[in-house]
Amino acid sequence: MNIQNTCVIVASLCLISSTASAGFTSSGAQFSVTSSVGSGTLVNAQTQITPAAWSNTGGWTGTNASVTWQNNIQGWDSTTSAGFTNGNIVIRNNTSTAQDFAVTVAMLGNASAPLVAAGSIGGQYVNGSASLGSLTSTGPLWSAGIDGVSVNDQLNNALFFAQPYQVVSLGSFNFSNVGTSGSITNNASIRFSLRLSAGGEASFTSVFSFQTVPGPASIALIGFLPIVRSRRRR
Repeated sequence: MNIQNTCVIVASLCLISSTASAGFTSSGAQFSVTSSVGSGTLVNAQTQITPAAWSNTGGWTGTNASVTWQNNIQGWDSTTSAGFTNGNIVIRNNTSTAQDFAVTVAMLGNASAPLVAAGSIGGQYVNGSASLGSLTSTGPLWSAGIDGVSVNDQLNNALFFAQPYQVVSLGSFNFSNVGTSGSITNNASIRFSLRLSAGGEASFTSVFSFQTVPGPASIALIGFLPIVRSRRRR
């Protein structure tokens, strides 16, 4: 098993307030991959777009297996009063046996409590082999957390089968308006945990977002896209 630095996330939050409020201060992202394939090499190109926004493109390559991603991080500003990470991730198993993968995307930074969180995941599974293939979760297939404490899990005990060379939709799942009592002192992260049969490929579009709870003089408008393939602000 090998742990490297990895990625992923997509939602939109909008806050209209008569008074400024503190929000998420971002310092970029950290990615990690653990795989039963063994050791691998992780490369990530991180570009700071604005003082609060980051773009990441990279991947992890093992022996006949790979993980690739495109990821965005948005820290707090006076317009949104929100933080989020969104992006795409593709996991491929080109070995001759089933392999486990765990991929974590950590959005580094801090934000003061109380916070309201939202998130989403959607994706598909491709069986690229001549035999019946499967994708199973090892624990929650997708989970979102703050400083290592879970906020929400999706696709628990998931099991998908695919005929040879078949594409199977994993569906889309989301949550919103989940209150958190703690502050973010280190990171907000998402994690994928799954087992892919030989020749399998899993691709995901995912989001994890949060905003500070507005004060009495504020009006909060939280908008969320359940299918996470695009993002817009209200």
